[in-house]
Amino acid sequence: MKKDIIDLIKSRRSIRRYKQKTISDDLIKKCIEAACSAPSAKNSQPWSFVIIKNKEKIKLLSKTQPFSKFLENAPCVIVVLAEESKSNHWLEDCSCAIMLLLLEAHSLGLGACWNAVYKPDDNSRENYVRKILNISEKYRVIANIGIGHPDEKPTPKKTKSFEEAVIYSD
Repeated sequence: MKKDIIDLIKSRRSIRRYKQKTISDDLIKKCIEAACSAPSAKNSQPWSFVIIKNKEKIKLLSKTQPFSKFLENAPCVIVVLAEESKSNHWLEDCSCAIMLLLLEAHSLGLGACWNAVYKPDDNSRENYVRKILNISEKYRVIANIGIGHPDEKPTPKKTKSFEEAVIYSD
């Protein structure tokens, strides 16, 4: 059942524990289609997505960086790539796409968590993922997203109030 957009935004959480249940290709397709609806500079759409269900590759991806371990139990990992030559704002464009993917996953009853790969001053994580998946140098590797049926129910997060978040300027 689809939720109201503001309810989705406020109730979405990063899910790092998943049931060992496969995700249908149809649900993954819906998540990717949502991501492809993201705004991008000059409609450049610099994103591409690699869908991984192979447990051996997922295990290797779980070693991308110190906070990637949770990926090991994900039934699926979606790797987000950016074609840098398509946009000067490839990182922002792909970040918008990732957020829409995460919201769609949540709306479909799935859990997902964004795990950063791209690091401005260090390409080692990108090169690690590139080697595992045989990804061309023309792409920047932005993130690994673990996705699956949630096996946890996180408590609501505390967010800044309007008053804490806003700075008025005359």
